[in-house]
Amino acid sequence: MKQLILLVKLLLLFLLLYMRSGVDAFFSRLADRGQPALLGSYSETIINIVIFMLLLDFLQVFIVAYYRRRHGVKGSDNFSLGIKQIYTLLLVIGVLLGILSLFSVNVRELFTSLSIIFAGLAIMFKDYIANMLNGMIIAFSRQLEIKDDVRIGEHRGHIIHISLQNVHLLNDDDDVIYIPNNVVLNKEVVNYTKTVVKRTSIDFTVDLKYIDSVEALEQELIASLEPFHHLIKPESYYLRIVEIRKDSVVLKFQYILNEPNKELERAIRKTANRRMVSIISNRGRMVDGLPDPGTLSGFA
Repeated sequence: MKQLILLVKLLLLFLLLYMRSGVDAFFSRLADRGQPALLGSYSETIINIVIFMLLLDFLQVFIVAYYRRRHGVKGSDNFSLGIKQIYTLLLVIGVLLGILSLFSVNVRELFTSLSIIFAGLAIMFKDYIANMLNGMIIAFSRQLEIKDDVRIGEHRGHIIHISLQNVHLLNDDDDVIYIPNNVVLNKEVVNYTKTVVKRTSIDFTVDLKYIDSVEALEQELIASLEPFHHLIKPESYYLRIVEIRKDSVVLKFQYILNEPNKELERAIRKTANRRMVSIISNRGRMVDGLPDPGTLSGFA
């Protein structure tokens, strides 16, 4: 289907180039017969705009196709997104200039006379322009790429798209989070995909009164993941103390999967979180001197 669309565009381009070569002579004959010459100018300008759009589209397709074939890339990646963003900018600028020339507007004089207005607009839309430039920097830097598992500020997920304005992040709840490009470049970003060892982490913040021993808690969490043991490297389990506060401790339970799998990570995180809730709940009743709910079933 894509090849057919390209073929139609190519035929249209040749047709327009042929028409353009004869449009001057055609409309000059009309002018000799008393027809308005302005009609020929309009037609030539419109043809030029469409030719520019088609040539720009072919250039974009050729560059992306050459890059993918040379580097063996399938699907979208940062380079392809960056080229498409440049294509969009050039297309908008080209069509805008074409429309101005269609109405016989002198572009140089227009920009000179409206320079103060444009300066004001640049100040008003500085965040938008900065976002655009930052989006192109992110796209071509290759530090962040499509499908990377990242943490940006307080948000964690994998990147599904990078636009001129936002980085689109899909988190574990299947929520799409749009993070402005300015924020991405000004926040601390952790790219888990770029690490040599693909270690998965689950964070907990636990009140100190519910922890008897970090080692015992680690063993309980490992035991809760018994259904997944064949999918996790045996020696990779580690419950790390990240931060000790006045009344609580921040823990990070880590492990390494044999094969990266987003759905599997979600299932393991769900199991570990539920086990941690159960541990805290049971120890909370012990600390507060409350009976186990199972012993109260006879009073229901």
